[in-house]
Amino acid sequence: MGDSGIGIPLVAAAAILSGSVLAPMKLIRGWKFEALWLPYALCAYLVSPWAAALLTVPDLAGVYRASGRSAVGLTALFGFGWGIAVVLSGYTVTVIGLALSNGILMGSSIAVGSIAGVLLVEPARLATREGAALLLANAGLLAGVFLCSRAGALRETSSPVAQGREARKAILLCFLAGVLSTLLNVALTYGSRISSVAERLGSSSFNASNAVWAVAVSAGSLPSLLWCLRELSIKRSWPQFTRVYPVRNLALSLLMGAMWISGTVLYGAAARNLGPLGTAVGWPIYMSGIVLASAFWGWISGEWRGAPRRAVMLMAAGIGVQVLFMALMGAAR
Repeated sequence: MGDSGIGIPLVAAAAILSGSVLAPMKLIRGWKFEALWLPYALCAYLVSPWAAALLTVPDLAGVYRASGRSAVGLTALFGFGWGIAVVLSGYTVTVIGLALSNGILMGSSIAVGSIAGVLLVEPARLATREGAALLLANAGLLAGVFLCSRAGALRETSSPVAQGREARKAILLCFLAGVLSTLLNVALTYGSRISSVAERLGSSSFNASNAVWAVAVSAGSLPSLLWCLRELSIKRSWPQFTRVYPVRNLALSLLMGAMWISGTVLYGAAARNLGPLGTAVGWPIYMSGIVLASAFWGWISGEWRGAPRRAVMLMAAGIGVQVLFMALMGAAR
């Protein structure tokens, strides 16, 4: 049995942290995307997950042996697929801004991820009244994504963030990243066996999911690390690490990494506390919270300054629709 009284506040806290992760990116000066992304990816996706797991999960190696190769392998595989989404999402933020990219990416991710969670855990649920409400909520979320996309198209003509073909390409990549990002939720679902074994071997329910993150997220770090190393080598831009605001930029990149792993660990603990369908219920609440937090930072940083009034209204409506149907999805539990 889950404890929604604990799980839902944890999801909200995780969403605020995760939705704020890319905000420090706007303060980084003089570094190309691949330069700021490399230390961030190392901290957030490779070092921190393993550090958290080693510090909080007793007999971590024994947990993986007892979980079996299938559970560990599938968790890593889906984590790697999610890692491709990570690179795409980071790129789109630099092109079309934080509010718009996350408005599109997270909405499409919520819709696909929640259905995937139910299909993997309890597919018969979709044929029930609750399942119908879940499907309706997903349709509403996708409508909100469409409104955000339309807002982005209207903003192209007046915004300095991006114009024309580049902006349209980034919007399409947002959709692709949204679909692929759901694979982290799938990894968590397949990794539930790892969490159960971790608890049996002495881990607390709050920390048990750290054993899953260590596998899924470190596998997901590979696309980011390989892409960054390739771009830095091709462009021969390694010197920027020491010549352009090195301390300030590195500190901001590492701050992003610390925020990301904190939000991720909290979400894993929240999903565990919400019970067997924690990933199906917690995922839409988590993602919608990220949409709100990222939209807040987008407004604050002036991404929509000078945009047509209609574009601003559509963006606000798209976010509002997503939050409304997020609430319906929570009720569908």
